[in-house]
Amino acid sequence: MATKNKPSTAAAPAGGRTEANRKRRLERTLKAQPNNKQVQVALSEGRGHKRKTPNNPFWSHTMIREARLFKEFTGRMDVSVFSSTEAVRSNARLRLTREDWRQVKLPEGRVDFSIGARAFGKF
Repeated sequence: MATKNKPSTAAAPAGGRTEANRKRRLERTLKAQPNNKQVQVALSEGRGHKRKTPNNPFWSHTMIREARLFKEFTGRMDVSVFSSTEAVRSNARLRLTREDWRQVKLPEGRVDFSIGARAFGKF
């Protein structure tokens, strides 16, 4: 079978592949910059401080949809529109204006929002 899991021929160090790569990069930097105290401290510490990943994602599904609408109708999008500060949010919305509204394709005439029209509108 071609997809058998085989053990790696290169044995990973006890700290893992990431730590081995980090140590190799630090040694290379120390060779290039022998007087760098930060590299010496980082090598002596062993395991480096990792950044904690955020618990909540910044972009929710609703924010993505609203951003797409802003981009479609105004031609640009500013993340400050989603700010919790009212002054920042209102100023960002004021900046989102389109110079040429002829490019926007809005539905003309009467639009039917009935279930039948929405379900079979593509036919």
